[in-house]
Amino acid sequence: MKTALIFFRAPEKAFDGEYYQKVIGAFSDGGFAVGTVEILSHTDDITFKHTFENFMDVCDNLVIIGGDKAVFDYKKIIAECLDTVFVENENAKNFLDAVSKSNGVDYPESYAHLPLEGTVIPNVNGGFQGFILDGNELTLSVLPESYREIKVMCDKYVLPYLENKLGIKRSRLVLKYFGDRSAIENTLIEAENIGVDGFNYSITEKFGDVTVDILFNEKTGDDIRSEIIRYVVSNHKDNIYAEFDTSLGERLFDVLKLKRLRLAVAESFTGGKVVSEVIKNPGASEFVQEGIVSYSNQSKIKRLGVVAQDLSKHGAVSSVVAYQMAAGLLKNADVDVAIATTGIAGPKSDNTEKPVGLCYIAVGTRDGVHTYRYNLNGSRENITETAVNTALFLAIKKLKNI
Repeated sequence: MKTALIFFRAPEKAFDGEYYQKVIGAFSDGGFAVGTVEILSHTDDITFKHTFENFMDVCDNLVIIGGDKAVFDYKKIIAECLDTVFVENENAKNFLDAVSKSNGVDYPESYAHLPLEGTVIPNVNGGFQGFILDGNELTLSVLPESYREIKVMCDKYVLPYLENKLGIKRSRLVLKYFGDRSAIENTLIEAENIGVDGFNYSITEKFGDVTVDILFNEKTGDDIRSEIIRYVVSNHKDNIYAEFDTSLGERLFDVLKLKRLRLAVAESFTGGKVVSEVIKNPGASEFVQEGIVSYSNQSKIKRLGVVAQDLSKHGAVSSVVAYQMAAGLLKNADVDVAIATTGIAGPKSDNTEKPVGLCYIAVGTRDGVHTYRYNLNGSRENITETAVNTALFLAIKKLKNI
């Protein structure tokens, strides 16, 4: 089975090899190894048409990663090559209207146009609606450029479609987990006793954010598969924040959007990195009120209402100050959720006896604020980034329970 990918690229843009590897991995990790990759100029419609026609004859699966990257209408060229008409798809238009309203963005109507025989691949994170077009010899998938959008569409629609078409009885589960990697790894080892050779798994971690990728074998029965999943999830339900591939910032944004809540963030030693992870998401302006980098004591007093005597008595890196930073945000009538961070990232301490890595994170709503204390290890980057991820996870955990 031959799978090929076509990308478009503006030659003047820097080559991002990591991006291409991630997209290729979205398919190969699901059991469909990519044999050929073509990166074409975003202005060269003639080469695209020629390449597409060649792949039609030699590929089983062809994936075109484009969105609106190309300056020419490659979807229309596809329709012409396949001798079909190019129309506005009603389902694609409905999805486009829904995501436009949700994100507060007026996406081009062309995002809902596709060849007549195409089946829509819904894009819930962006405007460009993908599609699958299946012939006797070739399955064509057209997807947007954003890796985040590609990943969700691939996992939920493209890979299951290909598995069903080819009669492959395997399934894949991605768990997003925050915390001690060894704990969930031990649970997976224990789960192997439920179904011997029933699944393979891989674990990757970055600053406490853990991705667990489980691939069940073809012969694993549905009952065994369900029992394995239940065992792993039930043992770590408090630390699993998603059962699909996403980031902490994306997941927090999704929860804010679902519950129609507005967030404010006050950061000291994390320097704005917490709020930046949320505002990366399209439509964040509707759910993020403000992000304040309150680095100095004076700023904490003037901008957030932290009591000067408490700063003198307890220091800026304290549970009292973290609490007051979050409480100060919640005084704004437009804020439903608050996150605050204060800590010592290093490499030196703050002229007190408090150690490098000590930090306090406060998360709260109008029903109350809770403050958490951590002693993080490693470099300045490791401490800061782990604190950022911890703050995002604590907010997700708080909001899931209201």
